[in-house]
Amino acid sequence: MYSLIYRSVAQPSFSLPEVYVMLSKARAFNNNHNITGCLLYHNQTFIQLLEGEESALLALYDSIKLDKRHYNVTTLIEQHIETPLFLNWDMAFHEFDEFEDSKHEKLRQIDAIFSKSSAFNKPSEFATTFFKNVHRILFQEN
Repeated sequence: MYSLIYRSVAQPSFSLPEVYVMLSKARAFNNNHNITGCLLYHNQTFIQLLEGEESALLALYDSIKLDKRHYNVTTLIEQHIETPLFLNWDMAFHEFDEFEDSKHEKLRQIDAIFSKSSAFNKPSEFATTFFKNVHRILFQEN
């Protein structure tokens, strides 16, 4: 198994309804290619964790990097893994409300996502990298 995490910035013209259309297509593709993961979206920023067979995953990531609907695609970490974090999810998705200003509520939502992953039972550097970057994006830390 192979996994990677990247972040990117959505083009200003990439609307939320278009994000949902993209998500629907991604779920179907991922299901057909045994790819799992999680996509989070907040303030025009994406962070995505992908898991699957290495060649299929890297081919998908190559096409993601070429997608004109986002830019500044930055790989945060990639590595071989034993167990996927999102084993039963073709693509978990959460859109954090850009107007939501409650830090407590955002942390509660992160906890809900974390509890649906295998990271709670099998902590790893990979999971830590993902959730630290989610925190940075939500709270606009560098």
